[in-house]
Amino acid sequence: MIETPMPQAEQAAGQGDGEEQQATETAEQDPGRQDETQESQPHADRTAASDQPPPDADTDEETAQPARTEATEEIIVTGSRIRRDAFTSALPVTVITSESATLAGMANTSEILQTSALASGAQVDNTFGGFVVSGGPGVNTFGLRSLDPGRTLILVNGRRFTPAGTRGQVNSVDLNSIPDVAIDRIEILKDGASSIYGADAIAGVVNIITRKRFDDVILEGYYQDELDYGSVSGLFGKTWDRGYIDAAVEFSTLGPVGRDEQDYSFCDERPLTDGGIHPSIYAPTRDRCFGSVFGFVDVYGIGPAISLVRDPGADLAGTGLPWRELGDRNGERVPEAGYRDDRNWGEEDLIPERRRIQAYSDGLLDFELGGLLGTVSASYEFYFTHRDESYNNGYRQLFPYVHPANPTNPFGGIGGIAQPVVMSYNLLDPVTEVQNDVGALRLGLEGDLGEFSWKADGGYSWSRGEWEYDVWLKDKVARAMSAAIGPDGNLHCILDPGQLLAGANFEGALVSRILADGPDPDCVPLDLFNEDALRRGEVPAEAVDYIRARQQLKTAYDLWTAAFSLEGRLFDAPAGEARGVVGMDWRSRSINDRPPPAAVEDNQWGFTSSGITTGADRVIEGYTEVEVPLLSGFKLGDVSVAEELTVNGSFRYTHYSSYGSDTTWRLLFNYAVNPVLRMRSSVGTSFRAPALFHLNLAPVTGFVASRADPCDRFRDPSQDLDPTSNQYRNCEALENQGVIPPGYAPSTSIRVASGGNPDLEAETSDSWTLGFILTPDLAGRFPALGLNLSAAFDYYDIDLKNSISRLGASEILSRCYNSLNFSAEECDLVGDRNQNGELTGVNSSYINVAIERSLGYDITVRADREFSFGDLSVDILATRLLAYQYGLGDEKPTNYAGRHSYPNWRGEADMRFQWRDFTFIWTTDYIGATDEEPVYTLPGDESVTNVAEAGDRFFHNLSIRYRDPNRRFQVIVGVRNIFDVSPPVVGWSGFSPSTGTAVGYNIPLGAGYSLFDRRIFASFSYDLSSLF
Repeated sequence: MIETPMPQAEQAAGQGDGEEQQATETAEQDPGRQDETQESQPHADRTAASDQPPPDADTDEETAQPARTEATEEIIVTGSRIRRDAFTSALPVTVITSESATLAGMANTSEILQTSALASGAQVDNTFGGFVVSGGPGVNTFGLRSLDPGRTLILVNGRRFTPAGTRGQVNSVDLNSIPDVAIDRIEILKDGASSIYGADAIAGVVNIITRKRFDDVILEGYYQDELDYGSVSGLFGKTWDRGYIDAAVEFSTLGPVGRDEQDYSFCDERPLTDGGIHPSIYAPTRDRCFGSVFGFVDVYGIGPAISLVRDPGADLAGTGLPWRELGDRNGERVPEAGYRDDRNWGEEDLIPERRRIQAYSDGLLDFELGGLLGTVSASYEFYFTHRDESYNNGYRQLFPYVHPANPTNPFGGIGGIAQPVVMSYNLLDPVTEVQNDVGALRLGLEGDLGEFSWKADGGYSWSRGEWEYDVWLKDKVARAMSAAIGPDGNLHCILDPGQLLAGANFEGALVSRILADGPDPDCVPLDLFNEDALRRGEVPAEAVDYIRARQQLKTAYDLWTAAFSLEGRLFDAPAGEARGVVGMDWRSRSINDRPPPAAVEDNQWGFTSSGITTGADRVIEGYTEVEVPLLSGFKLGDVSVAEELTVNGSFRYTHYSSYGSDTTWRLLFNYAVNPVLRMRSSVGTSFRAPALFHLNLAPVTGFVASRADPCDRFRDPSQDLDPTSNQYRNCEALENQGVIPPGYAPSTSIRVASGGNPDLEAETSDSWTLGFILTPDLAGRFPALGLNLSAAFDYYDIDLKNSISRLGASEILSRCYNSLNFSAEECDLVGDRNQNGELTGVNSSYINVAIERSLGYDITVRADREFSFGDLSVDILATRLLAYQYGLGDEKPTNYAGRHSYPNWRGEADMRFQWRDFTFIWTTDYIGATDEEPVYTLPGDESVTNVAEAGDRFFHNLSIRYRDPNRRFQVIVGVRNIFDVSPPVVGWSGFSPSTGTAVGYNIPLGAGYSLFDRRIFASFSYDLSSLF
């Protein structure tokens, strides 16, 4: 990748607005590829910190330089709207070219960004299919500087791209929706830029630049075996004197990859530090594998709640019932006689099956208007992606309450309310399906007015998503579990309010609706106590068809944009021209998310409910940016004091119809002491307006594990709970009041509801950066060494206030139960307890929390040397996270640096050697060690805890490229994760206790680890122009 920390006078640069040609474009350029310098010197796209890229390996410097200079045009660099004739930036910008990614064997935009050393914090990738995430199943997002993806602005050719996905929390750009085939390079600005681009650019900006102006017909292909990922694409381009047109289409397939195909993810291990396995009667282990226990029955109403399993030789408390208590009686940490689900491991997907079609086209036409306007350029851009995915999320459990009067309940004779726990093997289709269509159309005009240039454009982008999944319907489960023996001796559904109350999980509103509807003639009674149901999840097909239903959710997101800007020379400054830009932006965004009726009516058993989310917002902004060169070539005697000193300032006024107005500003300083040392710094403010779903999200429900209940076995010595603590006393008070039973141990998940908050304020941030760049002339001073070396250091500090987030359910419960007599404000967010003492819900809607802060630094080093037999280059990028602090209210913020998904160190290295028509590439990715607070100790042995440390990992990749001398054909073959390194395994599942990082398949998810074993990849590109 290219690190661009300083002026690079002749280097190809990012046209932040998309119409400008690359600075090195020439009529003789090999169409459809990088410029000749980058193509013949393939490591040039990884330049770290050089004033000037190395010369073309196939030509000498004297002939290469004029070719580049003749066609140099004004360009726009990401992070600024001012045109310039060199890639000069006072901001830290990293460039990843498509060539660089292809050489490393990276398959798509998501992989390029999410595995980058610049990624920090959990990145939502394809492994999150079983989690509730913003944007719904299948989205891939990216965030910089440990902040969430909503604080990194994603642009395509300098313009906003629509968020995409399903469900009401659509907000971030889905990287899947950006056509990979169109990408020329990715420019990553690692600094806040709201004064340049508007809201959301708090952590930085990712600007994806597309291929333009090529005169070719190109066929490309890629395949990677372990992911079963393949793609084939075609590109067409035509240029003429007054314009060009480009088009491309790509078809790709991915997976599925089952979790049983990787050793680390085969089953839930949850190891302990003594080499043992985690004990739990609710999720026991055997052979180091967790598996949900089923085939047992929880019984209430006959004393303390008890879990029972069938045992022909047992006699339950003298009742004659052949059942006994489920438990670990032999110290093997495994409850006997409960069935353990081990079928999931062969069913659940680690990576989904995906089919994707992408299309892209752009064009430009110059026409002459004459007079003041002169030549005007009209342009267009069009993008379209269709994504079709299916996830096998594995089996679930069905555990409805059954009234004592139901004749299928074996404990009815002793007054027990029973809760049989069965697996969904034959009761539910575990596969969910997602379809998403994303498109964008932009039209633009630009021209010159004297010394000024003007630009006007407008665009429309859209996302249409559908999500299909299977559920059990609550009302039908309630009816099916309310049964009696009819005159014919068979089991029949009845309409009994008492039984319905048990069968519907004690939800009175649902019972009232069922009673109002009256009997259902299609009802099929359900018996879950027989061996077929308890052991194999098998019930009659007609009963399954009655309680099960396929659901479909539809989500639409629309974004309209319009912009006008005027840029040019302002005045003569002491060291050159002062230039500036003024402009206006307008945007309109809307969301319409329509869940199925069962979700709206909260009629999905054991599944989330949600309402219809609709909302719209309009934004109008005005901005200005000015850049003034103050000093150039200033010396004191023979000592260079200021080779260059440039100041850049920008200001933006923003008005949202939803919440009001805001302003942002930024100052940049670019100071070159001499050709060897350069310093750069920025200071400014940014903001993020509340997203549409922050303001308008209808209540959505999810679940947290029952162990989040503060009163879960609170008297048990293994909980190590201080009897004088507020938590203990509050739970004791509930027990004394009969709200929770003695020995309370909840067995059902806690429902969590979250929704929008129309009273939210915007997030604001202050940030500053400081960078140093060294470019010693080693080749000039030591010609025999022949080494070019450059290095850059960039420090950043982002301080975020009024951060929009949600308190997690566990945090809310902890704050409430650790307060004196439930006096904390968070107690208002905790629902009542049901008849069994279990929590009915927690409200976790969006709020403005107090602070969030991220600070650290990046180090970039590049060295290259030309030999008589070839060229060698080495590039290293290391990122250090000093602190990621998160705090609420007036409490002292917690530093999460060093915990899962927030390693203190990440790095990447690229070593390339070019020999004749071959290029050899060795790349290494490094992720530092992380750990968490231990969350479990064995009774009587406090030294044994869950495995909380994730050790550091190096992942190495090797590839070789051959390109024919005419540059019409190239093939790349390689191996990723060549040493077959697995991700680190940790000792819990769900969410980590301290950071909330998702943990699944035994590893921290979205942390950047290579998820797959050693794998082979291959790609090719062939120019078919000679055939046409």
